[in-house]
Amino acid sequence: MRLKLKTAPSAEPITLDDAKSHLKVDSADDNVLITAQITTARQFGERETKRAFITQTWKMYLDSAPAEIEIPKPPLQSVESIKAISSVESEVDETVDKDQPVLKIASTTGFAVDNTIVINRDGEREEEKVVLSIQEGVSLTFTTNLVNAHTAAQADRVEKYTLASRASYNVDASENSPGRVRLKSWCSWPTHRDFASFIIEFKAGYGDAASDVPEALKQEILQLLSYLYDNREAEEIQKRMKTLFWPFRILRI
Repeated sequence: MRLKLKTAPSAEPITLDDAKSHLKVDSADDNVLITAQITTARQFGERETKRAFITQTWKMYLDSAPAEIEIPKPPLQSVESIKAISSVESEVDETVDKDQPVLKIASTTGFAVDNTIVINRDGEREEEKVVLSIQEGVSLTFTTNLVNAHTAAQADRVEKYTLASRASYNVDASENSPGRVRLKSWCSWPTHRDFASFIIEFKAGYGDAASDVPEALKQEILQLLSYLYDNREAEEIQKRMKTLFWPFRILRI
């Protein structure tokens, strides 16, 4: 399983004013620092609890598609789509003029442009490519290949996918446990090429605003924020700070 953040939270669980009040800071001199530390504290808490705090959208890439699939980062809000890449339509090389569209598409529905980070076998990042995903049945016309400096209409790779029908699966969203997607007994997932080609896009988080996050969790973020503010030169967060988030951790039995 691989996860990729598609849309980051539009807010933080703690406002700047709340943070400054907690830290007893009156001036605006450290506003930039405190704002960054709020984000750091939220991200640390999310990693420790394996949760999403404020609404965010993720893509989960699977090699295989079992009948029941666990969705990470609770609380799950919704499953936006499930699609299976059935084939690679074209590898676009970089041999001709810039800014030339690889495709001509009459409609804005049925396709999406996305970035994919290519990882070498040794784990090092190689490059970021632009991938154009085309839904099965959408008509398209290929044009000549292109070079670097991609626009929104261009791509390094063109993929063709099948969108799973929403009527073919059930969704279980649970605040205190990972969500689940289960294929209905009389249905089947679309066929795919068995390598990072079964993609579930989902929204997770307690809500869109700071007020949606449990108060106990916000207090733990504030405690971590105090530590970060007082120890801004520290190279790493002490292990004892992880215990702040234990009450909200997703545990495996």
